[in-house]
Amino acid sequence: CNFNQTDCFWPPRVFPILGRQGMADSTVAITEANQDSWTEAEWEEWRRREEQKKRAELPVGSAPSTDSIVSHVSFRICLKDRVMSVEPGRLFYSEIPRNIDPKIHEMLQPIFSHINREDHAERSALLHLTRAFLKRSGWEGSDDCSGWLRLYISHFPCISCVAVICQFVRFFPAIRLEIDFDNMWKTRFEPADKPGANRFLAEGGLAGRRRRIEQGNF
Repeated sequence: CNFNQTDCFWPPRVFPILGRQGMADSTVAITEANQDSWTEAEWEEWRRREEQKKRAELPVGSAPSTDSIVSHVSFRICLKDRVMSVEPGRLFYSEIPRNIDPKIHEMLQPIFSHINREDHAERSALLHLTRAFLKRSGWEGSDDCSGWLRLYISHFPCISCVAVICQFVRFFPAIRLEIDFDNMWKTRFEPADKPGANRFLAEGGLAGRRRRIEQGNF
């Protein structure tokens, strides 16, 4: 079949062997022009591949929501230059820790924006840590706490959580707070296993994934 002949027909089943996107685009244009002459088997093949494409476009993870976001915390805190508390790593989820003193709730006040945000994972972590640190330093000793605290969040923090983080820094100015976060709108498309995630990123991430789907590589 000559590439210049618009009346030729390439069935959908040959799409995966096309090497270039330009050739694939030409193929789609040609097949769409000849759909009236397709056999039932060719229509069935086309429907099967369209269903495969839809499944391939679905994310493997959940959409960002209050219940699906998690915070990971590690720290090394000193009180007057003596080691007070060390945590190699702990996860915090969406909840309000029990038996938190009302004064601590006032120290880390959330912002109401469309919904109540007092139970976000970031605030949950900082409420717990503030209680633990003040229990050792005393209410007037937060300035004497120093060290580092690393906070990783599986989704970028909302305006309320940013405000809570700023309030924490106000009361513990000598603690170096290091924050990193992801974007679950993108990371939910990554494979769960490390080799798969590494391959996903090496092939261009979400943009590369969409490009492979368009080329018929599901």
